[in-house]
Amino acid sequence: MARSRDLVWNILTALFLLATVCILGVVAVIFVNPNSSLNPFPQPTVPVLMQLPTPTPTPVNRLPPTWTPTLTQPPTSTPTITPTRTPAPPTATPTRFTLPTWTPTATATPTPRPSYIPSSDSPAWVPSPNHDCSWMGVGGQVLDAAGNPVNGITVFLGGKYEGKPIQLTTTTTSGTAFGDGGYEIKLADDPNSTKETLYVQLYASDGAPVSKQIYFRTYDDCQKNLIQINFVEKGQ
Repeated sequence: MARSRDLVWNILTALFLLATVCILGVVAVIFVNPNSSLNPFPQPTVPVLMQLPTPTPTPVNRLPPTWTPTLTQPPTSTPTITPTRTPAPPTATPTRFTLPTWTPTATATPTPRPSYIPSSDSPAWVPSPNHDCSWMGVGGQVLDAAGNPVNGITVFLGGKYEGKPIQLTTTTTSGTAFGDGGYEIKLADDPNSTKETLYVQLYASDGAPVSKQIYFRTYDDCQKNLIQINFVEKGQ
């Protein structure tokens, strides 16, 4: 029984080797000749290039066999000069020029405008009596040369605050915390430090300036949140 089993395995082994040799032979034939009938995937046939006939140029004679250019000379013309007469320039008649009579007119001497300057104690940095630390501004009073308060003066606050231009105005009036001729302008919601980037200036009712630009600084201090600047009229 064992011998029969070995014989079967030997036959199968021989058949497997024979099949392997056949497959290798077919692969070798296809490798040498890809166009062999044994190749299941033959290469595509390359089409034959079409040979076009070579054209032969035919010369074309556009000119007649014998051609002689003929030169045509334009006719000769003789210019005719017609004399022209230049008219004589007209004789200018001198005209006597009389200067107009001018009488100087007397002009009225303009009345000097009041000019205001800061008082000797201005500017001053004090705590605001009407506001807490959540406020910062400018206030004061405007007086004439006799020491009387002046109402109706426009107070302009300009310059830059925190890098941005600022323009605020108010008018001196009665009943303020600084008395008659007083003014007050709110600058910010809390004290902040600046270095003379802000100024106040006074203007008359017609818009003419009556003081110079008075620059001042501010402090980040609740005890200095009011910048008090009083103005007095210069003596004439």
